Formats: sequence, structure tokens, C-alpha cells
Amino acid sequence: MYQMLLSGLPLGLSGTKILLHLFNFALLMGGLTLLVYKPVLKFITKRQEDIKKQLEDNQNTEKKAKSLLAEYQEKLDKVEIELDQKKAKAEKSISAHKEAVISEAERRAEEIYRKAEIESENERIEAINSLHNEVADVALRIASNILEREISREENAKIIDACIEEWSEND
Repeated sequence: MYQMLLSGLPLGLSGTKILLHLFNFALLMGGLTLLVYKPVLKFITKRQEDIKKQLEDNQNTEKKAKSLLAEYQEKLDKVEIELDQKKAKAEKSISAHKEAVISEAERRAEEIYRKAEIESENERIEAINSLHNEVADVALRIASNILEREISREENAKIIDACIEEWSEND
């Protein structure tokens, strides 16, 4: 039956030629499989493994980067809080120093003011004492002039005017 099927083939093909062609095709496929398919499959498998390894490395690197980012963000937050605390402390220190300087300046100003008042009072008392002494001297001169001679009213007015002028010049 097999021969029957093979004998009536068109185009001048015989069963043996077809079997030979099939055998050649099988050899070609076997050779290609050994020479091309296995190395290509091996290359593809290696490439897939390399890609998987790169993906894993990338994922590990991404995890490390995220953990570092979180760590640095935490450190940055701590530094910002610390800076805020130091800034507040510095502001308090500056404020306290400022108040101390102002109070010291007010104390010195008050002391200077009291010294000026005391000096002014002393100078006023001195001026009054000096004025009393001058008045007494002038009165004494007037009295001595009057006693040395008898003075008329006109002369008395002249002496008094001269004394008043003398007081004015001394002030």
C-alpha cells in the first residue's frame, strides 16, 4: 500500500526521492538544531538571566537609594529642628543681653543725672554763699564810706548805683 501511494505521484517524483528529501530535511533540521538552535537558545537564556540579574540589582539599588533618601531626610529634619532650637536660643540670648545693656545704660544715665543734680545744687549753694559774701562786702564798703564822711542823698544814690553795677559785673 505504501508503494501504491508512492507510485502514482505527479511531477515525476518517486517515493524514494521524497524519502531522500525528507531524510535530508531531517538531517538539516538536526544539524541546524545542533549548530544554531542550541547556541541561540543558550544565548537567549543567558541574556534573560542577565536581564533578571540587572532588574534585581536595580531593585536592590532602588531600595538602598530609598532607604538612604529616608535616612538623609530624617537627618535633614533633625538638623532643621536643631537649627530652629539654636536660633531660638540665640534670640533669647540676644534679647537678654540687649535688656542687660539697656538697663545698665539706664542705670548709668540715672547716676549721671543724680551727679549733675548734686553738682548743680552745690554750685547753686556756692553761688548763693558767694552772693551773700559780696552783698556783705558791698554793704560793708557802703557803711565804711558812709562812716568816713557824711554823704548827701545824691552821693548815697551814686554809691548804691555803683554797688549795683559792681554786682552785675560779678555775676
